[in-house]
Amino acid sequence: MGSLVDRVRGAASVLDYLNLLLCLHYLRDAAADRFDTLTARARALSSLDEAAQLLRDVGRAADEDMRGLGVHSSMQEALGRLEPRTARDLRNVVDAMSRLTEDVFGLILDEYEQRAALGSGEFFTPRPVVRLMTRLACSEFGPGEPESVYDPYARDGGFLIEAMAACALDKDGLPRNETLRTYGETRRADTWRLATMNLLLHGVPPALDLKRTAPWHDGPGQAPLEAFDIVLTNPPFNMSDPGREERRGGQWTYGAPPLDNDNLAWVQHCLAKLRERGRAGIIMPNKAGNSSHKAERSIRRNLVESGVVDCVIALPAQLFTGTAVPVSVWILRHPDNPCDSALFLDARHMGVKNGSRRVLSALDAESLLDAYRAHRNMGGAALPLGTTTSEPHVAAALVSREELRRSDYSLNPLDHVKRQSDGGDGFEHELVSARQQLSDAEEHLRDIQDAAARLPFVGDHGPLLRRNQLASMVSLDSLCEIQAGPSYSKLGKKQRSTHGPVPVVFPRHLKDRRINDEADERVTEESARRLRNFELRHKDIVCVRSGAIVPPALVQQHQVGWLMSPNVIRLRVPEGQEDRVLPEYLLHYLCLDESVAWMRDRAAATAAPSLRSESLGSLRIPLPDLAKQQEVVAVLNGLDELDRAHLSVAASVRRTRIALAGALLGPSTEPAPDTFLRHRFEKEAPL
Repeated sequence: MGSLVDRVRGAASVLDYLNLLLCLHYLRDAAADRFDTLTARARALSSLDEAAQLLRDVGRAADEDMRGLGVHSSMQEALGRLEPRTARDLRNVVDAMSRLTEDVFGLILDEYEQRAALGSGEFFTPRPVVRLMTRLACSEFGPGEPESVYDPYARDGGFLIEAMAACALDKDGLPRNETLRTYGETRRADTWRLATMNLLLHGVPPALDLKRTAPWHDGPGQAPLEAFDIVLTNPPFNMSDPGREERRGGQWTYGAPPLDNDNLAWVQHCLAKLRERGRAGIIMPNKAGNSSHKAERSIRRNLVESGVVDCVIALPAQLFTGTAVPVSVWILRHPDNPCDSALFLDARHMGVKNGSRRVLSALDAESLLDAYRAHRNMGGAALPLGTTTSEPHVAAALVSREELRRSDYSLNPLDHVKRQSDGGDGFEHELVSARQQLSDAEEHLRDIQDAAARLPFVGDHGPLLRRNQLASMVSLDSLCEIQAGPSYSKLGKKQRSTHGPVPVVFPRHLKDRRINDEADERVTEESARRLRNFELRHKDIVCVRSGAIVPPALVQQHQVGWLMSPNVIRLRVPEGQEDRVLPEYLLHYLCLDESVAWMRDRAAATAAPSLRSESLGSLRIPLPDLAKQQEVVAVLNGLDELDRAHLSVAASVRRTRIALAGALLGPSTEPAPDTFLRHRFEKEAPL
């Protein structure tokens, strides 16, 4: 996915190039002999005409193999649009794909999804979410069970693949005699082809039909089975407010959905396809859980009263590429095996940032499964109704049918977990914690204020003098070493992740003259050793190289060993200059408004705004003697500490206000808040 993308695609789209990678990877596993023949031809390429013919033959080979399985494919046409610059470029792509030993099909699909900008009807379901839903749906089946699984809106085939893997063994831990039967339906031809490839590469029979209409319009006999043990799906979201017109066609056990919103139509279709003891997992927008529309409320009432709602999990935001809509996982059961309560789990805070998306970790999934088992009495004592608990990182509420009636049949976890966790002891504990934090912050502020009052030039200590009027002016590069960050080829996206022990510093991490500890981009120890020339040391200064120019930041002791990103520049005072200049003095001068404006001006002078090391090194710095530098540093550092202390108090006041508002206005108020207020405002001196 580097420079070869543009070198091979020419005027064609990136999607056509991704189709080439998918075809090569598919042929390598599904038609090894043909793939070996094609790679041998690729090694012998010597002209662009031969390269064009090879591309057509790769597409034809994939098409023929897919058509033999009943799947219409047009990869030859897509690959025929590619225009490699040289035969060597295509040879390099084929060679690279032939040497990959891991299953990269999922990674290519991720890239395809982002490049194609797939909407809510087409984007793929993140694999950690697929795994979580499959394990929840399978949790009540024993070894050797279930027998069948169905996805009525198969996107990339992920649910069918995961279900096959989860149900592969019998009670003795041996491969099952009877293979799990799988069936899926999809609505889009290009994702149908990709899903079929994906299923075949994972050893799953590609029983996948391309349908043009919604599945509830099908008559009897349209699916290989009329009912399934497990139904798993991520249907297209419909976030528009339903109109008033009622849906007249179809058979709806729980009530006719609104005519122009299919959210609860999908829910009813999944339930209709369940066998007795069957279970379904479906992704729904949060709005479907508490919509005030008359028809949707009526459907939720019937779902609750029938006991088919087992569990609802609020997922974190930004899990999906194609939508920012907040969503939940609904776990449903067959009405012949009802439950008297619904479990609500709040996982909105889970996951880690990976670029613009969040990713659920294996630990997150295990925590959610543990919370589910604990509440559903699977291997332990059942928890009382109405209790809210926190398994590791999971807030949960087990809500009775009567409580659901009082909530107007809301199936949105935010209407249950938050309300219960905000009552009684939760508020009291939060108030006590907030009070202690505020008291500590105020005490620290008083100490800092006392110290700041003794600083020169602060308060009434005589007139302020221009301390640098007689200082000599020197260039920045005569005082420190200036090092730009590594190139993108050395530290690009493929070398970084949200995991790894060594953080990487980007411009967004520079704030208030410090590097924040967000550490959302990291590298492995091996990468850090390879890039040790770009390590940061204590009191190094980090400036922005490319992007919006902001004031620089000073490296703290605990940030030693972190790496520079390609977007920053490092300033380091060498040993020979330590008796001449203080790093903190340089930092404060570089943070002056006029210094930042100077850097912005120099960065804007290039075609792509960027601050060159040579330009930064030419900045003229007034250099007083070391004693005067120490005096300046002491004053400005002291005021920085005072600034941070005030911010800490302000944050503590905000936290206290939120906790107190919840206690006073929430569903369960106690006399504790009044006691807290009386104690808080009887202090000696208000802020």
